[in-house]
Amino acid sequence: MIQKTITAVPAWIALGTSVIFSPFIVPIVTAIFVIHKHAGTSKEIVLWLTIVAIFVTVLPILAITLLVRFSKVSNLHLPNKEERLMPLCFTLASMVLGTLILYKIGANQKIIWACIAYIVNSVVFLVITPLWKISFHTSVTTGCIMVLVFLVDSNLVWLFLLIPLIAWARVYRERHTLLQTVVGTLLAIVNTMLLYYFLPISG
Repeated sequence: MIQKTITAVPAWIALGTSVIFSPFIVPIVTAIFVIHKHAGTSKEIVLWLTIVAIFVTVLPILAITLLVRFSKVSNLHLPNKEERLMPLCFTLASMVLGTLILYKIGANQKIIWACIAYIVNSVVFLVITPLWKISFHTSVTTGCIMVLVFLVDSNLVWLFLLIPLIAWARVYRERHTLLQTVVGTLLAIVNTMLLYYFLPISG
């Protein structure tokens, strides 16, 4: 019994890591820190964060739930790359709409930049996904860490130490190969750096 419990520990760690660093959760946590730093009032914090939550997490999850309900995808985790294209397209459209709303209501430019960074990375993954099952967990987390370093505090660079843990969890659970997690990380770094070069953060 003890041996069985010990054996199950890595599986639980891998599952917990995958849940905590979900591509739907990490952007919201990132947004909390970015918005808190750059919003002028409590009202702005609540309004901007609500918009981000709705268009980055709530609507995409609702869309995937409906796709599962109508048997368009097998489950919420989208284990097969063939199932990822439609949910990713909807998520991308939702994020673009949310970003436009933030722009129209006069959200801080740094908030807009963070949203654009997320959109740029999503476009790249949208192109790759039909061909290869790249890791969203490592790529999204890496992109969000880049945003935190650029927009909140450069000392948060230590958060990159979390990436190997996330990569291990995805490989351990047989959701990705090691190469898929590494490429996801590298692409997020390159994409965000290129955006930083071509669209510098003002102010």
